[in-house]
Amino acid sequence: MQPIVHLEEQKEQDAVQLFVDARRALDAVEQQLQQLHGFKQEYQQRLQSEQGQGISIQRLREYQSFIENISGTIDKSYLEIEAKRAVCEKYKQAWLRCRSRSQAMHKVVEKYQREERRQQERVEQKDQDEYAQRISSRTAGDE
Repeated sequence: MQPIVHLEEQKEQDAVQLFVDARRALDAVEQQLQQLHGFKQEYQQRLQSEQGQGISIQRLREYQSFIENISGTIDKSYLEIEAKRAVCEKYKQAWLRCRSRSQAMHKVVEKYQREERRQQERVEQKDQDEYAQRISSRTAGDE
């Protein structure tokens, strides 16, 4: 049974590693999204500041184009986050299933080990009882 338990434990470790890696990837994309929002806000503030001081049409178009590009990248990031969340959830569920199987295998092994100990104790008790009975019979016979 131990090889099976070890196999289940290894599957669980592999599954948890996949989940952790997926979670890290999700965290990285969420952090990038926050940075993109920061860049967009910064450029919008710069645009407003320069508009107050007077800005050329060319410079205005450059700002607007850059802000539109960032907005498009932000939209794509939201889609990527949703996809990574789905992958993360898939790996989480796979890990939980592996953990459940691993725990069940441990319980089965523990049950068999307890039963084996009980059986061994019964045999030992029987041997002790037989030994005590023989000693008792010898002592009774010597009298």
